[in-house]
Amino acid sequence: MGSVARNSSTLSWLTAALWLSLGSCSLTQNLDDLKSTADAGDAGSDASACKKKTCKELNANCGLALDGCTSVLDCGTCTDGKYCGGDGPNRCGDFPCVPASCADLGAECGQVPDGCGAIIDCAACTPPATCGGDGVPNGCGCKPKTCESEAATCGTLDDGCGNSLNCGVCQPPTTCGQAGQANSCGCTAKTCQELGADCGTQADGCGGTVSCGSCPSGQTCGGGGPNKCGAGPCVPSTCNAQGKNCGDVSDGCGNKLNCGSCSPPQTCSGGGVANVCGCTKTTCSALGKNCGSPPDACGGTLNCGTCTAPETCSAVTQNVCGCVKTSCQAQGKNCGSIPDGCGGNLSCGACVAPESCSGGGVANACGCTKTTCQAQGKNCGQISDGCGGSLDCGSCSGLNTCGGGGTPGVCGSVCGEATCVAPESAYISHFTGAGCTGTESYYLPYDGFAYKCRPWNSAGAVCGTMNRTETNKSYKDSAGNCVEAWPSGNTLPEFARVYR
Repeated sequence: MGSVARNSSTLSWLTAALWLSLGSCSLTQNLDDLKSTADAGDAGSDASACKKKTCKELNANCGLALDGCTSVLDCGTCTDGKYCGGDGPNRCGDFPCVPASCADLGAECGQVPDGCGAIIDCAACTPPATCGGDGVPNGCGCKPKTCESEAATCGTLDDGCGNSLNCGVCQPPTTCGQAGQANSCGCTAKTCQELGADCGTQADGCGGTVSCGSCPSGQTCGGGGPNKCGAGPCVPSTCNAQGKNCGDVSDGCGNKLNCGSCSPPQTCSGGGVANVCGCTKTTCSALGKNCGSPPDACGGTLNCGTCTAPETCSAVTQNVCGCVKTSCQAQGKNCGSIPDGCGGNLSCGACVAPESCSGGGVANACGCTKTTCQAQGKNCGQISDGCGGSLDCGSCSGLNTCGGGGTPGVCGSVCGEATCVAPESAYISHFTGAGCTGTESYYLPYDGFAYKCRPWNSAGAVCGTMNRTETNKSYKDSAGNCVEAWPSGNTLPEFARVYR
């Protein structure tokens, strides 16, 4: 129950009984007016753009009222036995006033008038939410930042409401934050010293050129090597000789070569190779998308998957799974917890004794306490949160994999020995059974014992460190080809066992 500042007359039980029998409709008739008064008080919370109201403008002649900005007005007391709120919010009347609660008014936070001459404090919001933060008077909310509002064109940033924004990726040769400005695409041009050039014109790595001066008398640019001064003659290079097909490059003799332009969607250096036409496809992750088919920036589209109900693709943001939440007001609820239509719950306030939520036969309360990874003894992968959603319990490090020790959701190793090593690359695995079945191992003498672990497929594999003798019948190469090499078996030492 909120704290109360009150300015009203003391009521006798006899007068209260008389009002209850004759004028009990007072609160019902005026509750909507009171809600309007509360909204009016909260709407002007921005003091820099607020015009204060007077008691007269609020049609108030008693009790405490909000001036629509940041102050409280004292609108006087009632006389002649009248009651503040007896004729409407902050109006003197003949009937006693039943004060409204924060729940009656649908107020989650801030100050609101109770209609009987007092101001009640409806508690505080849990950060990052603030009172009125999403534009709803006396409601807890948070208005998130956007990439556009922060002038961010790449990378990730905090939206100010507990979430992360993905603001895209840069096209080569630019990189995110390279020019010294966070979340902005840029490129730092190279200097002649960085390029190792003493003379002539060189590409600066950012689509432009840099002039590196001229040579002393008697020397030529390129005579001492590309863009180096020297006494020898210089044979100019060509775009073709350098494998370039766009933009400007040096001919090695102090002059600039123009190697042409690219056709969209390719751009010069767009594939990551300087002065070569190309295009780097973006990814669903880089775009911050998880559903549908957004453009891949190279003339095609990406498949970013589908959503799980109740979420739908692009419900809130294009190509992002989302759900439009309902509200307590839209559902006609004013107490307890109700589903928000998106797998969570809405808190619609509390009742004032002796009333209880659902006490009138209308069920408004529902809720769910989400579990935690710790409570479930999990430390990796995705698990159910017990409330229709999921929890990300993290990832494993080193040679451990999620479930590798045999327990789902727990980091462990498939290694069957005291120690194992990670694959260095993919090459060949030997098998004790026909058809590349049975025990898998890697033959250490390959390439003169240069490697410790090169199975046919390195994905999800580790190699033991014990030197074993195996009798093998088949092998599989990195292309996935299985060869029945020794149908009768071939026994050799120097094998490392492969575990998956």
